[in-house]
Amino acid sequence: MNIKKANWMFLVIVVSHAGLSLLAAFTPFLDVVVQNMALNIIVSEVTIWLPALLFLLLSGTRPTAFCRIKKIHISTALMTVLFTLLMEPLITVVNALSMLVVENTVAGLSGQIAQVPLWGMLLGIAVYGPLAEELAFRGVIYQSYRGQENRWKALLLSSLLFGLMHMNLNQACYAFAMGIALALLVEATGSMIPAFIAHFCVNGLSTVLMYAVDNVAGGMEELVETAESGLGGQEFLLAISLYVVIATVCTPLAGCVLAWIAGREGHREDLRSLWSSRKIKDPRLVSIPLILGILICVVVIVLQMLM
Repeated sequence: MNIKKANWMFLVIVVSHAGLSLLAAFTPFLDVVVQNMALNIIVSEVTIWLPALLFLLLSGTRPTAFCRIKKIHISTALMTVLFTLLMEPLITVVNALSMLVVENTVAGLSGQIAQVPLWGMLLGIAVYGPLAEELAFRGVIYQSYRGQENRWKALLLSSLLFGLMHMNLNQACYAFAMGIALALLVEATGSMIPAFIAHFCVNGLSTVLMYAVDNVAGGMEELVETAESGLGGQEFLLAISLYVVIATVCTPLAGCVLAWIAGREGHREDLRSLWSSRKIKDPRLVSIPLILGILICVVVIVLQMLM
């Protein structure tokens, strides 16, 4: 798999993802899918994992080897959960800051999500979704990009594409931060399995929290509206500041856990070389399909903000 093919794959994902949204918005063809959250998740994730799988098969590479799917120690899996929990405050801060500009997209769907049994949403959001997205972004795209010398640039760009793929500013912001953490886990272990575990934890925790809020407070969307109406600008900024303090403490601890994981899996040198590669100039990642894919995402995001 080379960089140009990975960029074409991203464009295919973006076009199919955006095309599906347009069909749902302007034709009755997908009304059943739109109204059924479970079907919505299944179909939307197909536009991510199917192009990734096809590109892997057409390239003639063995998916498990290319995507670096290999066993890890049980202690690494447990520490990955701790790493994820320590990164949660930072992700929350990024999410909250984006909410100063746009609405929380996931909270707006909480009513539809709550209509599906919790176990169904956990399978869809916490298992199926992470499997599809990790295959495409930490698998095909990042592994294609990291073959060039500036691996730090490869990590940042693959994480940016992961954020933009969500096609709304709120999710794009915190998915970018999350993508960096997931790619660092891949580097620290030489395997995609920890990235999937972390992705599962983030999505699973948010799903369980959403159902808990729905049962107690009448829904996440209502809770967010109540909080926004009840908190003034200064109070909201104070709440964000508190989370910034928590994130300032937890994020370095997450870095320490990441270093331990890298040592346990024998990949500490990979993390060091990743950081040192940031000064290397290597423009090979950019191509016309990549630019087109990014432009489509940006246009969709801007249109959503204006509507």
